[in-house]
Amino acid sequence: MLFVQSAGNDADATESATEPSTPRPYSVREAVTLLNRSLKEIDGGREISILGEVGSPRLADHWYFTLKDATDAQISCSFFAQRRRLDPECATPTLGQMVVATGRLEYWDRGGRLSLIVSRLRAEGEGDLHQRFERLKSTLADAGYFDPAARLPMPEFPRRLLMITSRDGAARQDVEATARQRWPGFEVLLHHVPVQGAAATPRIARAIHAARDQAAALGVDAIVLTRGGGSIEDLWCFNEREVADAIHHSRRRAIERHGRGGPPPVPLIAAIGHETDTSIAELAADARASTPTQAAMRLVPDAREHRGVLDSRLERLRMLVAGRLERAAARLAASARHELIRRPERLVDPHLRRAKELQARLDVALRARLVVATTRTDRSESRLAACSPRNRATMAMDRIESDGRRLDRAMTTLLERHRTLVEHAARRLRAVGPEQVLDRGYSLTLDPQGRPIRDASRLTAGMNVTTRLARGEFDATVDRVREDSDSDPRP
Repeated sequence: MLFVQSAGNDADATESATEPSTPRPYSVREAVTLLNRSLKEIDGGREISILGEVGSPRLADHWYFTLKDATDAQISCSFFAQRRRLDPECATPTLGQMVVATGRLEYWDRGGRLSLIVSRLRAEGEGDLHQRFERLKSTLADAGYFDPAARLPMPEFPRRLLMITSRDGAARQDVEATARQRWPGFEVLLHHVPVQGAAATPRIARAIHAARDQAAALGVDAIVLTRGGGSIEDLWCFNEREVADAIHHSRRRAIERHGRGGPPPVPLIAAIGHETDTSIAELAADARASTPTQAAMRLVPDAREHRGVLDSRLERLRMLVAGRLERAAARLAASARHELIRRPERLVDPHLRRAKELQARLDVALRARLVVATTRTDRSESRLAACSPRNRATMAMDRIESDGRRLDRAMTTLLERHRTLVEHAARRLRAVGPEQVLDRGYSLTLDPQGRPIRDASRLTAGMNVTTRLARGEFDATVDRVREDSDSDPRP
């Protein structure tokens, strides 16, 4: 046995010496090991730093993201938790952010993917596309493009939709399949436009204007602007100002036409990309759906759900009608057994007797009230007659005549009394008056003013005086005045 093995070994040696050698194939593990050994030797075995824009960040316990540049070159990055704890100043990667990731390249054997195992992460500003997105978003927000009050409401039960998307895209198939599934026979119109690339932007804008303007003629109740998911570069045509202007201005123009008596404006719902994607077109639209399927589910009613609702309402209506009929039949049977139905006169007779009693009491009360009212009327008539203006005027005239006669008598008596007094006073006055003195031979001398002169000192030579006698008077001129000092100056 040992011999055979030895001979065999010599034969193999002889054959290997005579035939040409061929390299043996590597195993997968050997190739991965060789590749990782070569990666470790890059840049002299030192860690390398890569500048790029963050894409597709997934931040959990371990952070996974991609770095890309303007040439669409990408590299996967892994920032494990134990390494991240050793870098307390590390930046948190967000979509579109420019970062510098430092680490070592490693080929992951199980995933078959080249990754940068990050040991340090620093922010270097935001990527160009993200910066453009944020600037345009801020500008349009200030211009009122995203105002919720300007958005149109979604139709409750649309009959026809107009879809603006690519005829070859998965979004079209998702919307149509969902619509057919929810409501068989539901009509979805298609306006084909490219949904990727710089040339797609003006065509999408023109399609939006045309859809708004022709919505009434086409009989559509809503417009769906949609496409499937992709990178931010693939979706960038929906982040252009031209598309936002088309959505905003076409909506405002449709509202103005409706205000002038035109057809009602048709809302536009945007469903761009996946749930994590948000575009300017979605922000400016009347409504946003996370996916094309969600847009169809939001607009197209579910026939099975409506059928179930109608069936339940029909069954409830039947139950309500049956219940009402049963209650009505029971009430009718109870009414047929009621005393009022079998012998209605027994129910009416007590009321008739009561009515007659009340009638009698009413007659007695009316007669009593009539007697009282008659008595009160007679008494009032007597008082009124006593207070009659004619009687009161007659009594006043009699009183006036009586008072007049009494006044005449009193005036006559008073006049006689005063006449007697005057006569007595006249006799006394005549007895003491100057006429009686003049009758006894005296005279009365008056100054030019007609005042009696009692004192000679009041006279001056040449003064004209008047002397009154018992019968007549004469004028004289004073020639000389003689004063009697012994005379009594008193009158």
